[in-house]
Amino acid sequence: MSVVTILTDDNQGKPLRFPSTVAFDPEQEEIYVINGGKTGFVIYDNDFIPHLFLGAGRGIDSPHSVFFDTREGNIFVCQGKSADHPPRLTILNGAFFPVKEILFDTIPEAENFSPFRGALGKTGNIYLVDNNIRGVLVLDRDGNFLRWLKPKDKILRKIVRETADKNSPTEKEALETPSPSEPSPETALLDLPPELRPKARVRVAESSGGPASEPITITDIMTDSDGHLFFLSEETSKVYVYATNEEFLFSFGEKGGSTGKMSRPRGIAINEGRKIIYIVDYMRHTILAYDLAGKYLYEFGGRGSGPLWFNFPNSITVDRKGRLIVADLFNNRVQILKTEFDMTFTGSKGLKTGTPPAAPADTPQTVTPAAGSPNLPPPGASTPEAIRSPANNFDLETGAIPDRQNGAPR
Repeated sequence: MSVVTILTDDNQGKPLRFPSTVAFDPEQEEIYVINGGKTGFVIYDNDFIPHLFLGAGRGIDSPHSVFFDTREGNIFVCQGKSADHPPRLTILNGAFFPVKEILFDTIPEAENFSPFRGALGKTGNIYLVDNNIRGVLVLDRDGNFLRWLKPKDKILRKIVRETADKNSPTEKEALETPSPSEPSPETALLDLPPELRPKARVRVAESSGGPASEPITITDIMTDSDGHLFFLSEETSKVYVYATNEEFLFSFGEKGGSTGKMSRPRGIAINEGRKIIYIVDYMRHTILAYDLAGKYLYEFGGRGSGPLWFNFPNSITVDRKGRLIVADLFNNRVQILKTEFDMTFTGSKGLKTGTPPAAPADTPQTVTPAAGSPNLPPPGASTPEAIRSPANNFDLETGAIPDRQNGAPR
């Protein structure tokens, strides 16, 4: 890994304070950052210049996250309860003018729902999660209730607590460390070579049932260009993968505090070009990488304040060039990183369905890592200078927007 730049200033030239959430708008190539203590988003352009602030002037007063509709140019903002408004999903057009608000008080089982993360599916359905409510709320493109998706799994900490009095220490440890299982038949749809299909650490979450399985809370959600849904649970430290038709495919991940395991995963991002899933672990201060079948590849980071080190990272996204954008919460910065790790699997199609093109018989698989340790900056690297704000910033609270005036689409 290497550092592209580090963002430390907001649109007014003041230091960032506890940036908690990052998102990338692929249409405009802009980075959205929720800056702690401010009820809105600092927006950076594709040169990493903080040129806008999206806040109360556009109906944004308690944002949790943002996601985008690249087909119609709309912006979806998940908002919590504020002094003047209930929890809601605010929809803005490409000129940042509010066009609709979706409330949840009349939706079954959603009376206390406060959207924390969201994503737009390939079918146009809206998927929302509240990390205090179990399941995923599914709405149609107009905001009408469709159903709940409720991934189920075993909550290990509950099992340990309930059986602590009757199990020996050895048995208790076994409960905390699930045994590997064979992949489910559905994984045959992945069109992956056998060596990449999920094996260890991949367990079907909804097939076993039983009293130990129950709906889980989801922390973050992503979709890919083929319409697959990826639900990340901090509670179980696993990712649950669904097809476009919302059919469960498989899950992967393992809870723990050592290499290859997730302690408190907070954010998920997908680099479709490299076919890699990145997960940011809040407690281990690391970023873990998996292939699209859920196989663990590598991780980097650790607690520290230098480049490529983190202090409770809380959110992650990927831009159009495949660069990682990480909210480095208690380092008061956003790190922009790129990977030098090159990995090619001949004939692999990831999660896509259909028959992949045949590869030449004499074409070997190649895995070419960058020189040096993935956990440390390259020799001689220095901390990039922070991007400073220009003098002619625009603020949506008070001023006009040069390329978004009069409600014109972007």
